[in-house]
Amino acid sequence: MIDIISSVVEISAAANIPDPGATKPPGMGGVTTIIGWLKWIGFAVAGAAMVVAGILISVAFKRGEGHDVLPKILWPCLGAVVVGSGISWIALLAG
Repeated sequence: MIDIISSVVEISAAANIPDPGATKPPGMGGVTTIIGWLKWIGFAVAGAAMVVAGILISVAFKRGEGHDVLPKILWPCLGAVVVGSGISWIALLAG
């Protein structure tokens, strides 16, 4: 497998394949703004969900229902990871 990958790298290096870089098409400034807003909203919702989960956890422990605590905090954390990694992957792929 490593031989195949190194062969592809050698062939592409020998062929001088141009890399034009990432440039936005004209008129795409609005899309960037919308993606930024969606990122901000996603993080705000995930943060609010963590605060609500914290409140629910404290109430559950007071009632003696501590066995349901873990999923209430894990799902908001997972949502924040998905939002953050999605934006990071897009930024990485876009260059």
